[in-house]
Amino acid sequence: MHRGVIDIGNTRIKAAAFNSNGELIRKQYFDDLNTCYQWFKQENIHRVIVSSVAQASTDHVEGFEIHHLSYLSKLPFNNQYESKETLGVDRIAALAAAATQFPKQASLIFDIGTCMTIDFLDPELNYRGGNISPGIELRLKAMHQMTGRLPLVNVNEASGKMGNSTRQAMANGVLIGMQHEIEGYINNYVSKYPNLQIILCGGDYTHFVIPSKYKIFANENFVLEGLHALLLLNEK
Repeated sequence: MHRGVIDIGNTRIKAAAFNSNGELIRKQYFDDLNTCYQWFKQENIHRVIVSSVAQASTDHVEGFEIHHLSYLSKLPFNNQYESKETLGVDRIAALAAAATQFPKQASLIFDIGTCMTIDFLDPELNYRGGNISPGIELRLKAMHQMTGRLPLVNVNEASGKMGNSTRQAMANGVLIGMQHEIEGYINNYVSKYPNLQIILCGGDYTHFVIPSKYKIFANENFVLEGLHALLLLNEK
């Protein structure tokens, strides 16, 4: 039986179809949910999980068995977050992917999109918390909107070194600053967990390069795969 996952983010709807072997076979982006469900019908998919950080979801769609991911869903890890009801479903999905793909191994997950989330799962699959910081576009827009003279800069204007113009300085400052932020987390956790699995995902992870001496797993479909694992778990 094929299954479908829907990831409703801050800017777009991402959907994927998985076959009975758990392999992602197709992925599409949509502007609205109705078109997304029509696509699932064409793919002969009727079991679906929905993850929505934008709260633009629906309770029931005729012809589908839908599981709406929340902190009340069955999870493949021990959620020890203090305010469980506030934990983003995108973070839950990434943690679920880490728990199912890297069991009995400490994992540090960087999901880099509108925001950058940093989450840690210990070898016993305990999740005690993580951090959130602004993503690339948020940082660039904040400098423009919160100042009187700084321009709105595109990330592609970065040069990878010290900037020789204000625009380059802003783009470099964001990318290099985030690179050091990421490496700081990695160095801190590797010192405690030498076998640490480092995971990069999200729409903007390709802007960053992690030294090859670390165990790196980069996967743009990581959250989608976590959603599929959660759908299987919550069918039981």
